[in-house]
Amino acid sequence: MAGLPSSAIRGWLARYIASALCAHPPSLQEALGLMRRLAPLASAGIAAFFWLLCLSNPSEPAGTPAGTPVENTASVDYTDDGVAQPTVTSNTVRVTVTQLAAVTLSPASAAQSSGPGSSVTYAVTVTNAGNASDTFSLSVVSGSSPAWPASLYRDDGANGGVANDGVRQSGETNAAGTTDALAADASFYCFLVVQIPSSSADSASDTTTVTATSQFDTQKKATATFTTTAQSALVALYKSVDRDTAAPGDTLVYMVRYRNRGSRTARNVVVTDTVPTETTYVPNSVSLQGSPKTDAADADEVSVSGGVITVRLGDLAAGADGTFTFRVAVR
Repeated sequence: MAGLPSSAIRGWLARYIASALCAHPPSLQEALGLMRRLAPLASAGIAAFFWLLCLSNPSEPAGTPAGTPVENTASVDYTDDGVAQPTVTSNTVRVTVTQLAAVTLSPASAAQSSGPGSSVTYAVTVTNAGNASDTFSLSVVSGSSPAWPASLYRDDGANGGVANDGVRQSGETNAAGTTDALAADASFYCFLVVQIPSSSADSASDTTTVTATSQFDTQKKATATFTTTAQSALVALYKSVDRDTAAPGDTLVYMVRYRNRGSRTARNVVVTDTVPTETTYVPNSVSLQGSPKTDAADADEVSVSGGVITVRLGDLAAGADGTFTFRVAVR
């Protein structure tokens, strides 16, 4: 690197050594030695950077299995009157790693929607994030009053299903009040089923909380929330006429406005309107969304028979609206 300015050298060193330290974090003693060797080349700012980097990357990985012995022995080499002496070692000290409980739930949150009277299913994974075998108690709490019914079931493939596939089969009805005994990093798979009350209004929702609690250390737990929303179709009609008074022989124009005010598609929507007995329907006078229709029961959406107007709208998406009109003559 001869000829490079000192700032370029320092920049190159910073990038090279930072990469090495992140891949293989040194111990505190190694970090101090490295800083002393780099002192002639590094500015105070770079030295401080190395110091912070070393402290933020501990040398020991997390999750050492419980029961693992951690042993350490020191040694010394020296000379006496220029003669190298045999290496002297200390006694060996031992520390045994104890169990540390931890648990995670996945997903941490999720949301679904369906119609009143139906149910929704969430796949839930419980993972032992501790360093030894543990069993976890599972509980479910609804956030609504009255509570929406909710239960946990094992993803166990019972009665011909496929275990741990995240898809609930009809035979998977075994309750999941606790997990199996899970080795460190092992997972337990289950389903949360939430029932939407049939009386739920459109857009009503419930947040169900699932909690997994370590049986080794009940202070260690994890929670996940699942928000379920009721979606309903709600078709509303509003009718108007073009005048307040009329004499015999006058023509009245009726307009019917329709709108799906719900959050779910309304299926097979059919609107009927009976002509007032004091009037006579004007043949072929129905217009749907400004388009004239015939009275015959044919391919279009409208048919008229016996003074009853029938308009078949099919599926009406949430928020969709429209109008149809027809004319009658006052007798």
